[in-house]
Amino acid sequence: MKTKLFRNIGYLLFILLALSSCVNEMDMVEDEQGLETLSSRTSPPFAGYEEWVKKLIDYDKSADSKSYLGKVENFLQSIYRFIPEMRDVVDDLINRGFKFRVAVRYNGAKESWFNPNPSEIGFSGEINLKIENMIHELLHFFAFYTVDEYRKQLYAAREEYEIRVLTDLFMRRDFSTFPYKYQGMEKEHKEYLRYLEWLDKLLKNEIQSMDQFSSDFIQFGLSRLWGIKDKEIQVTDLIGYRPRLLGIIWFYGKIE
Repeated sequence: MKTKLFRNIGYLLFILLALSSCVNEMDMVEDEQGLETLSSRTSPPFAGYEEWVKKLIDYDKSADSKSYLGKVENFLQSIYRFIPEMRDVVDDLINRGFKFRVAVRYNGAKESWFNPNPSEIGFSGEINLKIENMIHELLHFFAFYTVDEYRKQLYAAREEYEIRVLTDLFMRRDFSTFPYKYQGMEKEHKEYLRYLEWLDKLLKNEIQSMDQFSSDFIQFGLSRLWGIKDKEIQVTDLIGYRPRLLGIIWFYGKIE
């Protein structure tokens, strides 16, 4: 009887140790993933990144826009080199095996676009083949495969304004010498200067309240998106907004 009891106790201890080991391994994986993300944001680009970023391009399906591929490659290299947060985005997309084909053709409705089916980043003519449009569409690309609501095409207004704000932040900080038209607010709007001040506060990490950020985001977003003629964008969807894409890309490690 005692032998059976000791054997059962032994089995129980073995199970408990195994479960403890699994929990510890999961914690280690989470810690490593966090360290990898932080590393890609804080470390300079590794040697050979110029070829690495090309893995995002589906060259076989971009034959119609072959003459523009060099410019797209240069944009990707610059984005990867100068924008730490976008390094993490590009690495994540490549590591998950995602690619996009390049399309340059006239489209009167939009300057640029991301179409998930087929996986395509397009520009309406060479005039709109710009680095800010590349950043914007890469963020749509990332959002589609990362944020469930956006992959399901819910809250298009939230996704669009998150991407406009992120693009403005990166352009204002990392490409400030480029001629650039801000996407999050029109220059003629009365809130334009206050919007730029808000971007500067975000760049200086002066906004430490997610509630305050969300409130400002909704206010500026309502002002900017109201006049956009897009049946997918319902500005009322901004109500109740909490950071999703911005939480992953911009506020990571800054605000709990």
